[in-house]
Amino acid sequence: MRILLTGDRGRLGRPVRARLEADGHDVVGFDAAAGDDVRDPAAVRAAAAGCDAIVHLAGLPDDLGAPADDVMAVNLLGTWHVLQAAKAAGASRVVYASSGKALGMLERDPAYLPVDDAHPGLPSKPYGLAKWLSEEMCESFTRSTGIATICLRPVLVLDEREWDERAPGPEMPPGRGRSWHLGVFVDVQDVVEAVVCALTCPDPGHVRALLCGEDVASPRASADLVAEHLPHVPWRDGEPYPPGSRRALVDTTAARERLGWAPRVRWEDRRLR
Repeated sequence: MRILLTGDRGRLGRPVRARLEADGHDVVGFDAAAGDDVRDPAAVRAAAAGCDAIVHLAGLPDDLGAPADDVMAVNLLGTWHVLQAAKAAGASRVVYASSGKALGMLERDPAYLPVDDAHPGLPSKPYGLAKWLSEEMCESFTRSTGIATICLRPVLVLDEREWDERAPGPEMPPGRGRSWHLGVFVDVQDVVEAVVCALTCPDPGHVRALLCGEDVASPRASADLVAEHLPHVPWRDGEPYPPGSRRALVDTTAARERLGWAPRVRWEDRRLR
């Protein structure tokens, strides 16, 4: 398969490119580090010509270090250009790197637990808002063109360096901006695997899929953490997790059922290394 990979020189792009090439795909890179710009529609169309699929990872990370206008222009308008390039190229699907922040995670408390892909979005900060609007755009694009759009929603992504920096002890340090971030994490190689699943699964149409590790980033039980940090948030099924369960507070059913993906890296396993 010939695949356009935007953001191929980034933190996620490098391992994704390595995996796709190892699997025998012909990867066309497109990255700001090489002078490419997703805000240039002609350049994106030219790069996508002849490609069977597009994996769109390019974007400004988070709300730090760039003006809000730039975050919106690169992350939202850039996605529009990628979708139009996919249509022009006759690509069969677009895999889009969205984020758990498309649901407003870290901006406010969840409406219920565990958080799933049906959870209301409506983020207010530029990064999350651009991701949410891009997902909406993807859904409309699939409806009008029939080209599949798979929006992957990873939570806090940890690579080897960040495992070392962020998990030196038994429990994940609090996330920036809030006292507790639901104890979420996902290993970078599990995200790479999700990209592969999104490219190879039967045509899913449009799907939005949270990606999260199976357990919370703490040796404590999930229900105990919720009782301490979010006692006012209801449980989706009316009952908390069983005593002692460390099951994640993010539900990845969509990724499992629609993409055939499952996380392999658990917090407990990494903590004990």
